[in-house]
Amino acid sequence: MFTVKIDVSDAATILKNHGLTPGGRVQAFFTSEIMRKADPYVPFLAGALKNSASVSEDKCAIIYDAPYARYHWFGKLYVDPITKKGAFYSPTYRFWSRPDVNKEKTDRDLNYNGAPLRGPRWVERCWINEKENIIKSTEAFMRK
Repeated sequence: MFTVKIDVSDAATILKNHGLTPGGRVQAFFTSEIMRKADPYVPFLAGALKNSASVSEDKCAIIYDAPYARYHWFGKLYVDPITKKGAFYSPTYRFWSRPDVNKEKTDRDLNYNGAPLRGPRWVERCWINEKENIIKSTEAFMRK
């Protein structure tokens, strides 16, 4: 004689028990792994943008919390609508812009130190290049 036990939990419960729901342990690992792999792709001068990266509270997003993160994400130069300059330079004040002026987006790409790896849309480009490695490491984590 033998006993058979069948788990008849609904799909949501099974996913939750294995950490496969949004915010679950596998989601947290996956998001952290993408953030780790994307690190060499993030624009870098002094490291403020790269070092501002964190995983959102719900573990479903990566946040780059620097004032200019969006600017670098799109990688296009924005200029003063009157002077058509990105910024002014003074040896005393270094780079500055006119206060309270909304800049206009141009078609001109920004230049990045460490290009072509470092540059705009770094997480998307990382995913294209590292997708298989990220999936493999996530699968290995799931088996633990």
